Amino acid sequence: MLSLARRIHCFSGRRFLVEPAVEQQLKGLGIHAAMDWVDYADGELISDSPTTRCYRITASDGSAFYFKRYVCPLQRGVQFWMRPGKAAVEVWAYRQLAALGIPTLDVVAFGEERTLGVLKSSFLISRAVPDSRDLDRFALDNWYRMTGPMRRQLYERISNQLVEQVRKAHQGRFFHHDLKWRNILVQKQGDGYSTVWIDAPRASTMPFRRRRGVVVDLAGLARIAVSLLSRYDRMRFIWRYLGEGRKPGDAKRLYREVAANLSRRPPRAIPLPPRK
Repeated sequence: MLSLARRIHCFSGRRFLVEPAVEQQLKGLGIHAAMDWVDYADGELISDSPTTRCYRITASDGSAFYFKRYVCPLQRGVQFWMRPGKAAVEVWAYRQLAALGIPTLDVVAFGEERTLGVLKSSFLISRAVPDSRDLDRFALDNWYRMTGPMRRQLYERISNQLVEQVRKAHQGRFFHHDLKWRNILVQKQGDGYSTVWIDAPRASTMPFRRRRGVVVDLAGLARIAVSLLSRYDRMRFIWRYLGEGRKPGDAKRLYREVAANLSRRPPRAIPLPPRK
């Protein structure tokens, strides 16, 4: 995995970094130091917006990667003047998560282009996570359709993982800031599942407003949970997150703070599939 600091990586010109182990594979896909990454359009288009585009690309040996590119129009690029761009923040974030023991993406290449400190474009390439899908789709298409005992058992396994991961991240002063279910992958591993954190271009350490970081991350997890889980389960998640060191009333106070955060932009109701 590439290791980058949370800062700019060139003042004017371009910076291109690649893991030596995959350099030849990526060259076969047209990815190299002299490439035009802004107009790169190979593979399967996964997501598209005016500033962000992501492709799933496959090397000749079958290895799959995700190419994620950011483009900054002048006005937006000025916002990142002498500040780290989203791709750089993501690469930094995944390294931080890996150091904390939280499963995440393995970044193998990175590029950034600036003019006098103004960000023009950037990209990152990560290895695909095999046998995985977004937690929101997994919950609706798989978990929600299970019979009662199976559904409860799987919920306990996945929620226990997430509780430990969120606590570990926050104790390590890492805050994702967009911890929605679609930014967590559920990977099949043997008879079980592992939760993998992805899509972290807003991540930070928040040295002075850590409580806000806690609330924002828990509110991100709660946006879909309010439709699929009971109030008891949501409260119990916070109770377990606070751990044995919690004081009387701590869980209720944090629950209310999360609910207040959600009320500023209430979650939309989710059409639920039929249950067995």
